[in-house]
Amino acid sequence: MKNILSSYKTFVLAAAVLFSSCDLLEPDPATEVLSSIALVDARGAQAALLGTYSELQSNNYYGLDYPALSYLSSDEAESIGSFDFYRQFDRNGIQSENSSILSTWRQIYRVINLANNLITDVPAIQDPALTENLRKSILAEAHFLRGLAYFDIARAWGGAQLVLTPTESKLDGQGIGRSTKAETYAQVLADLNQAEQLFTEVENGAVGASYTTPARASLLAVWALKARFYLYQENWTEAENFATKVINAKKAQLVYPYEQTIQGLLTPESILELAYTTANGNSHASYWLPSSSGGRLEWIPGQAITSELRNPAIGGARSILIGTSGTIVYGKKYFRNGTSDDPAFLLRISEQYLIRAEARVKKAAPDLIGALADVNAIRERARVEKLTLLDAPGLLLVIEQERKLELAFEGHRWFDLIRTGRAQSVLGITDPNKFLYPIPNADIVADPDLGPEDQNPGY
Repeated sequence: MKNILSSYKTFVLAAAVLFSSCDLLEPDPATEVLSSIALVDARGAQAALLGTYSELQSNNYYGLDYPALSYLSSDEAESIGSFDFYRQFDRNGIQSENSSILSTWRQIYRVINLANNLITDVPAIQDPALTENLRKSILAEAHFLRGLAYFDIARAWGGAQLVLTPTESKLDGQGIGRSTKAETYAQVLADLNQAEQLFTEVENGAVGASYTTPARASLLAVWALKARFYLYQENWTEAENFATKVINAKKAQLVYPYEQTIQGLLTPESILELAYTTANGNSHASYWLPSSSGGRLEWIPGQAITSELRNPAIGGARSILIGTSGTIVYGKKYFRNGTSDDPAFLLRISEQYLIRAEARVKKAAPDLIGALADVNAIRERARVEKLTLLDAPGLLLVIEQERKLELAFEGHRWFDLIRTGRAQSVLGITDPNKFLYPIPNADIVADPDLGPEDQNPGY
């Protein structure tokens, strides 16, 4: 791990955010400074936090690769371009030397390292401008971002090396071996619990403090990610509980008409949405759109999801996600190729309805009526006919379908099929070892704390 986390751009990159109208600029490596220099006052702490969001937005993370590797691995998309490292995901034949695996893995750890610096250094900053509420808010966001990063590792790779202190040189982080998947998820929960406590203290301690923008982590985002976390843990009671907290807070709401959720930016639909600019662009549109729209058409929607989205009785208003150019069918959830400011949807209120619906069906005392109401809220917004009461197995298939269409091309489908045990039957994958990505071979070779036994089975 030391070779991954030897240096980073905390202050210089984030300062570009703070002092240049939110343009996130890539600094020259010669100008990199360590966070111990940057994190000495309130301004440096805030800049470092914005720098952490910048790394989360990277094309190696949510700006392209992390969601793309997921939808290419599932039946949502088919790779038709020239890049073999993407075709490997489409074929479910990923190699441990895959360059996208390496860059995404390392990018996630960059986010973790920046969050570690904030968590370590911000408590000790002595600056009157850093009020206790501001300090707690920064720490809450840092814990949330670290928790999100480890959650993304756990569901894609399984266990990880739990690096919880800053890594500034090759000597730092020695002796950290790979933890189990359960231990990694435990760290996710610990970070989310800490973020929840700190955000709650801020809201209770500041007059008028409340959720203000979905562009930044918040107490609402913590609850939403906890609902997703508990869904993955099959803790149906807590999944329902936290999804209900999010829905009942009414700070994020289903947006009508449905088209506005795609055409708008930072709408009330979003709980956490990464905002991009022309200078700091999201690359999804470039890879989805055909040349007639300025794209490179590296992949296209799968045949089944295309048919379902176009069917008025199934997709309804969500047909907006499919476009045509002559004989070419393409995905257009991401369509702002000229400005590159398509958002990355990390947490949406519609997901919370579907989390609660699934949890209500699967809990010890099923609530099929409540689950159906949640599903119908999503279907009604999509202008699809409401369903009447189904049995539990039938309702679960409907929820799976609604998640596929409502959250299309956001990076959920692959992980949904794995966690529900449906990947083999739906995708035809006969080797369950393929349900986890390989640890990058380059890092196993380079890190003395990792060995061949730390590679995921089958690679």
